[in-house]
Amino acid sequence: MEARAEGAVVRERPGCVLGIAFGIMVLGSLIAFLWLPRTEKRDGGQLIEAWIGARELPAGYEIREAAKLIGGQEVVKLANAAAPAEKPRAAGAKPAKGAGPMPRVDWGRVAMGAPDQAPLTLLFVHYPENRSKSELARLFSEKLSVGRLDEIPESGGRMLLELGTLAWEGANPAYVLERNFEVGGTFKDIVRVNLSNVEPGLVLNAEWSRSEPFSKARLQAVLDALRRR
Repeated sequence: MEARAEGAVVRERPGCVLGIAFGIMVLGSLIAFLWLPRTEKRDGGQLIEAWIGARELPAGYEIREAAKLIGGQEVVKLANAAAPAEKPRAAGAKPAKGAGPMPRVDWGRVAMGAPDQAPLTLLFVHYPENRSKSELARLFSEKLSVGRLDEIPESGGRMLLELGTLAWEGANPAYVLERNFEVGGTFKDIVRVNLSNVEPGLVLNAEWSRSEPFSKARLQAVLDALRRR
């Protein structure tokens, strides 16, 4: 992960929205994939080739689902078939009745899993032309800023941790890293990447296995494997 001063804010602008607040709304594409009805099945391989010209998937990944959602966006989900089974979410201890508030949690000291791991899943989301501009403006807003760990309540929550760029197809697509802190001390890292320089309205969401930290090098390797052939 790129080094940042603890509690640093990447951008300061009037009306800037803190990372923890923005995290509630920025992953609409993932929520839509889980909950919105599928209207039509799609051929995932054909969609990926049409969008970015890649005829082969990154090593170890396989297509698990491809569909058009009721909102008009097309989605293709890839999973890392070589990855071990994801660890279950930790069961947090419930405070006894009348015991007072939950003890303060130091979210900066959560236990980290194995570093330098590839994403567990990749979710391509292609927004229709009538929605792409507004969706990209929301997901990659200039008002996004890194939040502070002391803003996370004891019950956990989502925090924007890092803004950066990658190198792909002669451009520098922006990425946004969010970490979802879970009760019990586990977390989930999710990164979204703006691929609209190659295909307008295309976003890649990469999710790591529970408590495995985001690896920029591994995400870059995924993009490198998806270059046009």
